[in-house]
Amino acid sequence: MALFRMRFINSSGIVSAGIDWVTDSLWDHVEIQMEEGTYIGAHAGTGIQERSADYCKPSRERRYAVPVTDEQLTAIMEFARSKIGTPYDYLDIAGLFFHDRNLFSKSREICSMFVLEAAMAGNLQMLNVLPGFTHLITPETLHLSPLLIGNCTYDFTESS
Repeated sequence: MALFRMRFINSSGIVSAGIDWVTDSLWDHVEIQMEEGTYIGAHAGTGIQERSADYCKPSRERRYAVPVTDEQLTAIMEFARSKIGTPYDYLDIAGLFFHDRNLFSKSREICSMFVLEAAMAGNLQMLNVLPGFTHLITPETLHLSPLLIGNCTYDFTESS
């Protein structure tokens, strides 16, 4: 059995603080851990990219490993790598702030949308969300997935 690994973090900085405030969240970012130990996620300023494991020092972090088949993991990882270079969707963040479901870009993504769609590409249904509405999911919402229950592998939440 393979493992789909991801981590939810909260970090310092103006963008992170803004996301925390707009989404009323404990988590401002979620990303996929690759087999090499790197992370792929959507980041303000740079969009979806692969980064080294030590690219930031989170103030709060939880890692998960969800059991999947080898075929599911392959599909998830292929999807994740295919999205590298996709721009960040600032308009979606504004839509979340203004509670406007139609305020987003179809050619850009935020981190939680990216991770949820990667899971969906591997036929892993983390939440009851229809395709086309994934832009409404925040890291906090994705963290509510029942698939994460019992699959936490690391927890650093002392500053919660």
